[in-house]
Formats: sequence, structure tokens, C-alpha cells
Amino acid sequence: MEPIVHGLRRKYGACLTLERVNFHERTSWHEILAPLGSPEFALIGSTNEIIHRWFGYTEEVEFAEILDPYCRS
Repeated sequence: MEPIVHGLRRKYGACLTLERVNFHERTSWHEILAPLGSPEFALIGSTNEIIHRWFGYTEEVEFAEILDPYCRS
């Protein structure tokens, strides 16, 4: 999972805030993210609404389809 996280940070870090959350730690994200699968990635909007979720093994193109429009200037 680390290579995916690092790759997302490299590609989208300049235009999106990326945060790694360990669901087993009780943080403010715990209630918002209530996991449905593992591993899991979520795109969360500015008002903490879940815009999109990815579960399990995810290809780079699956992230790009959703995240690229947020990073076009």
C-alpha cells in the first residue's frame, strides 16, 4: 500500500491535501470513514463528505479518472 500512497502524493500532492489515516486509531476521521473494505482510499470534500471511495487493489488509472479533474489548472 505504501507505493500507492507515495505515488499519489507525488502526482497529486501539489493540488490536493493527502492524508494517510489508520482506521484503528481513534481520530476525527474515524466516524467519517467507517471502513467498508481494506485497503481503502477515499476522496473527501471540503465539508467532509465522501466524494468517491476505492476498495482493495486499485489501478493507477482508477485514481486518475477521479483525481485528475481536481488538478487541472
